[in-house]
Amino acid sequence: MALAIGLAVASNYFVFPLIEVMARYFGLDVASSGMLITLTQLAYALGLIFLVPLGDLLDNKKLIVSLYAVVSISALLIALAPSLWLFVGGLLLVGAFCTVAQILMPLAASLTAPEQRGRVIGTLMSGLLLGILLSRTFSGLVAHWWGWRMVYVLGAAMLLLMTLILQWKLPHVQRERSALGYWQTLVSVWSLLWRTPLLRQRGMLGALDFCLFSVLWTPLTLLLSHAPYYFSLSTIGLFGLFGALGIFGSNVGGWAADKGHTYAMTVVCALLFLLSWALLYAGGMYLWALIGGVILLDFAIQALHICNQSLIYRSDPALKGRIASGYMSMYFIGGVLGSLASAMAYAHYGWSGVALLGGAIALLILLCALLFKCEHMA
Repeated sequence: MALAIGLAVASNYFVFPLIEVMARYFGLDVASSGMLITLTQLAYALGLIFLVPLGDLLDNKKLIVSLYAVVSISALLIALAPSLWLFVGGLLLVGAFCTVAQILMPLAASLTAPEQRGRVIGTLMSGLLLGILLSRTFSGLVAHWWGWRMVYVLGAAMLLLMTLILQWKLPHVQRERSALGYWQTLVSVWSLLWRTPLLRQRGMLGALDFCLFSVLWTPLTLLLSHAPYYFSLSTIGLFGLFGALGIFGSNVGGWAADKGHTYAMTVVCALLFLLSWALLYAGGMYLWALIGGVILLDFAIQALHICNQSLIYRSDPALKGRIASGYMSMYFIGGVLGSLASAMAYAHYGWSGVALLGGAIALLILLCALLFKCEHMA
């Protein structure tokens, strides 16, 4: 399941190291090329709102296999797109339907004993993190040698293969039939957020958490491809390997959640965010500071995300789809806003503006971490 989750999410991130190439290919300026990232995050947020709740209504195996098949076809559409509009359409479809990963995640959590749930979620999130970050390495290397279209041809092939594997291996899970219809289920997601302090608080922390992720990774390609670095596509792609070291944050966050140390871990993560953005500010000129900031930020992002998920999934399995939809919708809305704000900050103020924006968000997370102490779904 970790591999399936990672590959699904990776399909939405192939475009990240390619935005400079896309800008040239389709005749876009810097601000517009950054909007490609924003659109993928927006599509993902819409998928979380409208598709993930189906996990509480439909047979999970059929739903997961169907959504995976759509992602495969959409990736092929991107590879063959002759125009900007078809290209963007393919990106939007991939972004929306790769939310299949967020149906797999709570399904796996519901099949796990409570005392092991934090570690299992940590393992699954490791797969998701590696998918997000290694997609950059894969995308950059393939585009450097064979062009950007081959990235999506190979991606579509891997996604189709995984669709067949899921059809073969994914177990059928017996579930209680929901008395709610589709639209009632969508409305119940937001009522659940409204009446559940833990979900609301952790959703807000999750939104700020992923906002920081997008603030870093949206303009990073632009920084690395211009002064003072002037890196090639393949070298930029290798930066995903540094971010992938954040996988250890998933393990630490899972351990902290299983031991009941989520509040302390949340505060520690907030402090690490502040330190990482100090390094990233210096990273505008010094490569060692940039690498250190990337590793530290991704570590803290994953640790906080695992703490959040471990807490919110300690609830009724019949609500798993709606809980995932509510939390992850807030999470990716934060990502959309972070991507948009970061693209604007870079366009107007350069990397220093991006680093100051990240530092301000890190301060807000620290304030929330000190105030939010709810650790139960009731």
